[in-house]
Amino acid sequence: MKLTYRTDYALRVLIYLMKRPGEKATTREMAAFYGVSLNHLTKVAKTLTRAGWLKTERGASGGLMLAPHTPDTKLGEIVRLTETADVVECFTPATNTCPISAKCDLKPILYKAQSAFYSVLDAHTVRDLAMTSK
Repeated sequence: MKLTYRTDYALRVLIYLMKRPGEKATTREMAAFYGVSLNHLTKVAKTLTRAGWLKTERGASGGLMLAPHTPDTKLGEIVRLTETADVVECFTPATNTCPISAKCDLKPILYKAQSAFYSVLDAHTVRDLAMTSK
């Protein structure tokens, strides 16, 4: 499974803000720090804000801050929000077009693997991630 830039940037934003408790930061500042696209990072920050993990303040001294509950958020919750695709399309019956889905012996194994992936992420919080990153 390969994570998208959307997930990568979301986790980077959260790490950046976790390492600066109580401080505000702008998307421009974070994009420059990581050397990533300001446009993409801004879109991700908006997603995190709509989800309630970030708070925004407008104006000259404005910026982004973590919502009070965000450090205790499980990483799996964030990845589920930012990753819109399953490992294989047949996990979503509404959009499944696989002709062998009903007789597939691989599907249960891949489902178990995806579940294990999220289980590991659910065992860690944003706080944990910020402690382990450099």
